[in-house]
Amino acid sequence: MKTRALTNYDLSPDSALLAIEEQEKYSGPSIRCVLFQLDSEIYGIHVKKIREVLRVGTIRRVEGSARNVLGVINVRGVIVTVVDTRITYGMCPKPVDDLSRIIIVELDEENIVGMMVDCVHEVKDIPEKQFEPLSSTKEDASRYIQGIAHFQKKVIILIDVDTMFGRR
Repeated sequence: MKTRALTNYDLSPDSALLAIEEQEKYSGPSIRCVLFQLDSEIYGIHVKKIREVLRVGTIRRVEGSARNVLGVINVRGVIVTVVDTRITYGMCPKPVDDLSRIIIVELDEENIVGMMVDCVHEVKDIPEKQFEPLSSTKEDASRYIQGIAHFQKKVIILIDVDTMFGRR
């Protein structure tokens, strides 16, 4: 059986107009993000900053480290500091479970950091025009926010990892 793609001409005038508006809303340049979750919020990090995503294994505590530092892990011979992203953002810590992941972020060629998150969802291309500008006064955890997007009925908070880890 042969199928035919539905076109805007097959829709009612109102439906066709909505379809065109929807296409325009999601067209243009986009930012490819890895989406992850902390509590009920969805966050994104530009994929070019991410080396890989790991299941949580053994994390060695480092005495005297900052409160948000969980410890270090060995990633194929490279020692990587792991931070609890929840504590960094002022949330209560959460025990590690099967969905917990460590996102390995490359700040530059020599600096790599692991971010513990509740779970990782997917890689998504989000149109740049979906991101709303933020006010210039950023305090506390909001200074790590690069932008907020309303995309496919979700609110996605784009993280600036360079600012988060003091690279800017």
